[in-house]
Amino acid sequence: MPSISEAKKAIYALKDKTKFERLIYSAAIFTELLAEHQIKPIIVGGLAVEIYSQSGYTTQDTDFVMDGYEIADEILKDLDFHKIGKDWIHTTIGISIEIPSNFLTGDYNKVTELPLDENKKVYVIGIEDIILDRLRSAVHWKSGEDREWGYRLLLIYYEDIDLEYIETSFQHPSEKDEFKEWLAEAILEKSKIE
Repeated sequence: MPSISEAKKAIYALKDKTKFERLIYSAAIFTELLAEHQIKPIIVGGLAVEIYSQSGYTTQDTDFVMDGYEIADEILKDLDFHKIGKDWIHTTIGISIEIPSNFLTGDYNKVTELPLDENKKVYVIGIEDIILDRLRSAVHWKSGEDREWGYRLLLIYYEDIDLEYIETSFQHPSEKDEFKEWLAEAILEKSKIE
């Protein structure tokens, strides 16, 4: 485990990296520091979409679901993040972190452990659950962007996803209807490629 001073140095070393590298590596440093407290932060939201879309989608911040809000607050402040509203912002490296919940809307068994270099890793919400998240935003918030990216992720991971899990996780009939449209479109799109 790195000390706080080593972790802080590693955070500042990200200054000239790409936005994605700053987000993912700061998340890995944070994850490593939380491990000694037996806390497992899970990346959700836009950064999860960016990871799964291989940077097709881009985001400006990192959202985590995790327990240990007070410990996270202390660590982030030790790393020179400043709490502004609901976000912790690091002005030098230009990133922000939010912890919107301590409860994952989804299956903890589907969380992906993503190894990075130098023995670093992050945890990411499962692909099925990020598709469901985008689906819900598309249906309930009428978000065209979430509709686009939820569908794209379905198309990219079509062969690998657990369709039965998705189909048993709908919270409202309108989600089922929307997903049926996505699925029909994905099947049509895949048939054109083969």
